[in-house]
Amino acid sequence: MKITFSNLCSHAFHQVKISPDGQYIANAVANRLVIRRSGEELPVIHVFECSRSINYIQWSPNSECILTVNYEFSRIEVHSIMDPKWTAHVRDPSFPIALAQWTADSKSILCTAEMGSRLAIWNLSKKEQRYINSVKFRDKCIETSPDGKYIAVIHKRSGKDVLGIYHSASFISLQQFEVNTVDLDNMKWSPDSSCIAIWDNCLYHTLSVYRPDGYLCTTYNGYEHGLGIKTVNWSQDGKLLAIGNYDQTIHLLSTMSWDLITTLEHPSTLNNSTAHIQLFEETTFAKPQIPTLETVIACNDYIKQDIHVLNFYCHVDQIIVKRPFNLPSLRLDYNQPNPKVGIGVCQFSKDGNYLASRNGKLQAYSVISLSEKQDGIQMERIYYF
Repeated sequence: MKITFSNLCSHAFHQVKISPDGQYIANAVANRLVIRRSGEELPVIHVFECSRSINYIQWSPNSECILTVNYEFSRIEVHSIMDPKWTAHVRDPSFPIALAQWTADSKSILCTAEMGSRLAIWNLSKKEQRYINSVKFRDKCIETSPDGKYIAVIHKRSGKDVLGIYHSASFISLQQFEVNTVDLDNMKWSPDSSCIAIWDNCLYHTLSVYRPDGYLCTTYNGYEHGLGIKTVNWSQDGKLLAIGNYDQTIHLLSTMSWDLITTLEHPSTLNNSTAHIQLFEETTFAKPQIPTLETVIACNDYIKQDIHVLNFYCHVDQIIVKRPFNLPSLRLDYNQPNPKVGIGVCQFSKDGNYLASRNGKLQAYSVISLSEKQDGIQMERIYYF
């Protein structure tokens, strides 16, 4: 496989986003929003000047508009790719913005306040706004179904966790039902939008799956004593459900029977018993240097690497074969809230054959082959993938 890299582009706050249709790439620098057309040259087609510095950007689902957020001044600006002269401004001084996202029809923007408790819906086409009260979180209370028909909202009413199902276009309440959690932490729709998984906070290892009409499909309790669930993700075909835990393990469930298939671990030490795990360390060569064949270590006959001389940077992955090998770990301060421990990211590949996960404690992420029982671990610390 040949890997090529583009020229370096400046950005701020890691705000570089590819449009959903793959035609454009947006990056934010200070108060400038740069739109490039995807391709080898990445030509700049638009540069939008915003009134404030940009902290966050997000493409609309139809790739025709992009929003920018400045959290300090609670200001949202929307720019159109099709009509660069058109722009929209959303600002409410009494509503400090904590989260902003598009609806599935690309006509409205959802915003939650810094102190939580209220969800604002700004309809750009009708120039209207409405509110939904009693939301539980400011940053994870909203989840749009993959088919774009429903929006699930987590409410807290009279000390009870309530899941609200709304129509995504009109925001009419379709269903409101209490869930069987002690302290609901988050939720995740299934790929076919037929059900939604919810789970408790870090003190309870409990996951429940509900249908949008409120019917309880199943409840999974990993163990009674121990840390709880940090993240959950479905495979693309909906047949597998991966549960990333605070104890640095992944529970893999079959959605056909809701039984535990296997438990995947993030080992901190690799020895001969973990020979199926491959270690990858990325080496970067600057302009004057050209990688040689000695910089590539081949592992078995089926692993081959191509060397290419690039006019900017060249990256070569090395496979470390030394065992035992201690993975570098981060020293966590457990006196601080929300320590970065456990499986924070857990994602399936499109075909469902691979599972990528990131352990917050280790400076590595793992790519696990579900069909061939092989693992790969990236050594460099990962900030985003």
